[in-house]
Amino acid sequence: MNRRSVAVLDVESSEVTVIIGERGVNNTFVFKGMKTEKYDGFADADFFDSEKLSRAVSEALRCVELSCNDKIKEIYVGVPGEFLKVVTMRHMTSFPKKRRISLQDVKNLYHDGFTCGEAGYSLIKQSNVYYVTSDKRRTIDPVGMVSDSLEGYLSYFLCSDYYKNILSNILYQYGVKKVSFLPASLAEAMYLIPSETRDEYAILLDIGYMSMTFSVVCGNGIVYQSACSVGGGHVTACMIRDGELEIPFDVAEALLKKVNLSSVDNPDATIDYTDRLQSYSLPLSAVHEKVKEGLDLICEVINKCLELCDNRNIDYKPILLTGGGVTNIRGAREHISNRLNKVVEIVAPNLPYYNKASQSSVLSLLDMALTEKREKSLFSNIFYGFGG
Repeated sequence: MNRRSVAVLDVESSEVTVIIGERGVNNTFVFKGMKTEKYDGFADADFFDSEKLSRAVSEALRCVELSCNDKIKEIYVGVPGEFLKVVTMRHMTSFPKKRRISLQDVKNLYHDGFTCGEAGYSLIKQSNVYYVTSDKRRTIDPVGMVSDSLEGYLSYFLCSDYYKNILSNILYQYGVKKVSFLPASLAEAMYLIPSETRDEYAILLDIGYMSMTFSVVCGNGIVYQSACSVGGGHVTACMIRDGELEIPFDVAEALLKKVNLSSVDNPDATIDYTDRLQSYSLPLSAVHEKVKEGLDLICEVINKCLELCDNRNIDYKPILLTGGGVTNIRGAREHISNRLNKVVEIVAPNLPYYNKASQSSVLSLLDMALTEKREKSLFSNIFYGFGG
């Protein structure tokens, strides 16, 4: 790959995606290659089948290398919320006298503030919620400001060693020479949420196929995060549970794409689907009820996340919904909003042809990887390793 390009591996709960891209004009991207492969997924921070994961990752890598006619020697790997711990710390350092704050001062603040190592987890990135100088000025970039102290409200992102070892081994065995890990939730927060919104508090909710990550974002960091194994696949499971609709799982998934919960139900209306084996005609109201039942299960988990967070700053903040788990179900956003009694907005990449919420994770990781590469190339000689 050329020096401007990066390779990214996005691991979601039902598929993996490898992408190679570089920065385009107006903060867009130039894609060199992209490939998605299905696999069995994970639940409760545990892969169902690591061998199938390995085959999916290897096949995605092979296809992208073939399309680019190049070898991937370095790759950035996204870490899903279930394999991530977010720790927030407040730390202050004082100087003998007032002086301009340097990048090294910020690096030392992060280093001295990290006293929260946890067995089975490794630090992969650090970021700031905000900094405070001695005259009580709050900022997200203190470099160059004059102060005799620097206080930081800092976020540290820890990756499960189990996840790190499995993905590293797969990639090294394939032939990749260097592997770096990035927190997917922070990447999405920085890419999808405008800085002026992040200056206050924001709720980011990524619902995937079998996993959900709830994050409270502020500044350039995350102050609270919770992840669990609930996603859009559970809506499909509700449709076939108890056998009331008498349909197989793949038919339920196909019907879900045709559902519109915002439509007015006619008591006699049906929803039809034909596959290679037979035709299905089901009462529309019964299908809607099953879909709502699955969404209600997700809403119960969201409510629990809101209770556990217990942060009054988010009481009246909208939920920013992304991911491919439920955003493709027409009327799901409105149902979740009504059920939670909160405003729910769908956020997605602002790119032509790549503006679906299901593409949020991979493009956010690409954005963060390009930023990391640029920063390291600028400061590696003086501040080697700064920035996580």
